Amino acid sequence: MSGRDGNIERDRCEAKALAMSPGRSVRRWTFALLGVLSVAIGFIGVFLPGLPTTIFLLFASYCFARSCPWLEDRLAKAPIFRPYLRYLDREEGMPLRARIVTIAMIWIASSVSCVVMYLRGGLETWFVAAIGSAALIGSIVVSRVFRGTSATRSRTR
Repeated sequence: MSGRDGNIERDRCEAKALAMSPGRSVRRWTFALLGVLSVAIGFIGVFLPGLPTTIFLLFASYCFARSCPWLEDRLAKAPIFRPYLRYLDREEGMPLRARIVTIAMIWIASSVSCVVMYLRGGLETWFVAAIGSAALIGSIVVSRVFRGTSATRSRTR
């Protein structure tokens, strides 16, 4: 082996050792588990009105990117989730009108959920906090992450 090939082999061994370290392994498994749970909730949200789908799929994609990239790729290629993730890897970003409609729908669905629970007499503080937190996180993600690179370039000029 030449010196260059030896360095490549050594780098591969170091990367493998780092990936197999206990702290890294636990972190990867935690992200993978959170991603799988988010996909399950997102799947239910496809069929259940009022349960947001996109935010759970975005979180799953984030988790899979940090734990298991082939799961992220599989998630993006799944026909049932493709409409919800179509702006994930696009450079141009989500159109402003689509972002506004998405954020409005997040808050409308969250508000309707809380009103329905209130009318049924089952509105708990933890439920309002959970729904409000999910809506806030979803709004931030949609408003900031999906601007695309062209919006970022125009802001920096």
